[in-house]
Order: sequence, then C-alpha cells, then structure tokens
Amino acid sequence: MLKTYKNWLINKGYATVVNNRPSTVYDYLRGLKFVCNAEHLSVEELANSISEICPQYQKGGIHEVRGRYISRSVRSSLKQFNKFVLESQAA
Repeated sequence: MLKTYKNWLINKGYATVVNNRPSTVYDYLRGLKFVCNAEHLSVEELANSISEICPQYQKGGIHEVRGRYISRSVRSSLKQFNKFVLESQAA
C-alpha cells in the first residue's frame, strides 16, 4: 500500500528530489511510518482508521505536537493519505 501511496503522491505532482536530496514524497512516507509506529498499526490498519486518526494530529487534536514532527510532514501526510484512501475507496 505504501508503494501505491508513493505513486499517487508523485502523480499528484509532489516532489521526489530537490537539490539532489529526497523531498516531499519521502518525507510524507516517513511521516506515515511515524504514525503507524506511534499508533502501533500497520499501514492497512491505519487506512481503515484514517478518518478518526487524521484529526488527532491536526491543530487542536490530542496529538497536535506529534503532527508537527518532520517539519509538519506528519500532519500533511495524514491529510494526503486520507484523500488517497477516499479516492481508492471511490474507485
């Protein structure tokens, strides 16, 4: 599922390399893995719970501080992963 999410991000125009360094796509993947570890979930389990977990990492949520990790990539990655899951379910 991570590979499909990575490809989805690339297709949406997110950068993979900036100044010869891994960029947004890889930061978002790291952010997603961070949440999986923090919540003790697999990526598939996170996908099933994303609508409940995503708001917890946003401003005002119980895990707001964790959402700011990796230059706020955790928060942004969860938002994009939520969109990815919704689009996947609609297809």
